[in-house]
Amino acid sequence: MRYIGFDIGDGESAVAIFQQGSGIEPIIQPIGGSRSFLSAVGKVNGEIVVGEQAYTDALSEGLSVRFKSRFAHDKGSYEDIVLFAKGVLRALKEADAIREGDMLVVGCPAAWNAASRRRYHDLLIRAGFQSPQIISESRAAFLYAKYARTVALDIDVISESALVIDMGSSTLDFAYIVEGRETGVGTFGEIQLGGGLLDEELLCRAVENSRNKEKIKEVFRASKSWHSYCEIEVRKVKERYFSQEAADPKVVCKKQIRIRYDGVQQLELLLDAQEAASLVEEPSAALNGRSFAQAMCDALNHAKQITSDIPPQVVLLTGGSSRMRMVQEQCRQIFSDALVVCCPEPEFSVAKGLAYAGWVDENMREFRKAIAEQITDDKVSGLARAALPNLMPAVAETLVELVLREAAIPVVLEWKHCSINTLEAMTKQLQSRVENVLQSPGAETALAPIVTTWVNGLAGELQVMVDPICDQYQVPRMEMELSFTQSGETSKISINARDLLGFNLVGTMMGIVLSVVGGMLCGGSGIALVAAGPFGFLAGIVIGAILAAVGWGGLSGLLMKARLPRLFRWFNVERRLLSDGVMRSLRDEMLKEINAKDSEFGNRVVEGFTSAFQKYLFKVAKSAEIPIQ
Repeated sequence: MRYIGFDIGDGESAVAIFQQGSGIEPIIQPIGGSRSFLSAVGKVNGEIVVGEQAYTDALSEGLSVRFKSRFAHDKGSYEDIVLFAKGVLRALKEADAIREGDMLVVGCPAAWNAASRRRYHDLLIRAGFQSPQIISESRAAFLYAKYARTVALDIDVISESALVIDMGSSTLDFAYIVEGRETGVGTFGEIQLGGGLLDEELLCRAVENSRNKEKIKEVFRASKSWHSYCEIEVRKVKERYFSQEAADPKVVCKKQIRIRYDGVQQLELLLDAQEAASLVEEPSAALNGRSFAQAMCDALNHAKQITSDIPPQVVLLTGGSSRMRMVQEQCRQIFSDALVVCCPEPEFSVAKGLAYAGWVDENMREFRKAIAEQITDDKVSGLARAALPNLMPAVAETLVELVLREAAIPVVLEWKHCSINTLEAMTKQLQSRVENVLQSPGAETALAPIVTTWVNGLAGELQVMVDPICDQYQVPRMEMELSFTQSGETSKISINARDLLGFNLVGTMMGIVLSVVGGMLCGGSGIALVAAGPFGFLAGIVIGAILAAVGWGGLSGLLMKARLPRLFRWFNVERRLLSDGVMRSLRDEMLKEINAKDSEFGNRVVEGFTSAFQKYLFKVAKSAEIPIQ
């Protein structure tokens, strides 16, 4: 599959094409013979022309430039954007550079909100593009820095932390990367701060300094094409100056323009060190009284503050305006501990990064889709169900001890001290207490280490399901390494203790506790009520008479309702309940219940684990990326 990155700049634009699996970096596709072409559009004989073709001595009808910077506040720019996109699309088709099935990715300023991006997307649809993807330009610059071999950065450094600064004609965008990924801060920027502000100011000064300024202003009001023509010429002078100033601080760039509209007017453009310093240092109304240099400094300091927790080790400058020495010096001063690197071809970095973005995002969409389709609930629950025998004994032992100590013994002691009058009342209290204990945070806390151990035992088998999908989509296995012990919501697998009420623990517990208490009341034989003690003989006579009249079943009913004296309750029932024999009986009864085929408890454990694991897997897959290689 091929991915076409379309960087619509405010001053210049570029198109890059990336062939998946080719092993070759995105290739810049010339438009009208230029690799980086003017963001200019007009008509000649009713036909749309773009780039240099729209900028001729005769001028095209309705020549328009800098339409992207007007998009956020001027609906009049919409038609210019549509015409420009149509012209570029036609040029791509004529060059056979766009084909059926190609994915188009278009950049936008990081600071544009969702509504602006939707409007931009709709304009591109009107222009004839099929399903264009809108990606922030700073993210594209990040991906260019991440994958382009020409940048030649130290991979270990950029993998740790990096800040990409994309300075175009209309905006200043940032992308913050930690460990090879955009962070939660992600992309941010200044929507009104770009090199185009200097173009506007330089043109205004040239007009004000001209002897024909009033006539030139009339021409600009009457002819959009001539105003756009002069903006282009100003931009060229500015770029020529800032491209040469590093090598020659005394460079002087001049241009004499002949404006032929209702006569001929001369307009001289000049940029030298003195004028350049004045351009960037004097207050600007467009920046609320701040100078261009101050606004740039403020934006860089803001970026430094946002990234202060993990300061960038490298700062990568891209975008045409990054060639300005003032911009580079400010970056080195504010990010003094970072390596500041300028892209070798800043005018192409966003277009290439957009092409990379199309491939990365589509590949990750397919990867996440494969994860969802191949690691099904049935497969996960099958593994969990097969592993239940490893979980059940520890669950039974933990819950038996917890319920005995927190529910059974406290209730029996209340009966023993006559706070509860009858065994019948004791059973009701016991049932309520057992249910409360099972639903308490303490039950979940007690089960947590058992569940963690059990879940970690499943990790290896689950990882075997994930790894082949990673290999298929070129996602490093370490990006999808399953870990259930790390902190954080995305890595927590738990089973709610309340889900454990589905089995008959309450009934089992009550039966065994009552059998222990009843057995001890009857001396363990069922025929003598508290045989020891001063009233043992009398008790034996009484029990014999009752047995003769109602039988043992009737006696059990009488015992449940009887208000036995404190003397008959005073025996060490708690030690008996905690004895090995009783504990074993409870564990065996509980295991019989929870190990039964299709037991409610087992079903809930499997369902709970499957649901929790799928949520965890979704989050891991959502955050996975193809890191720097």
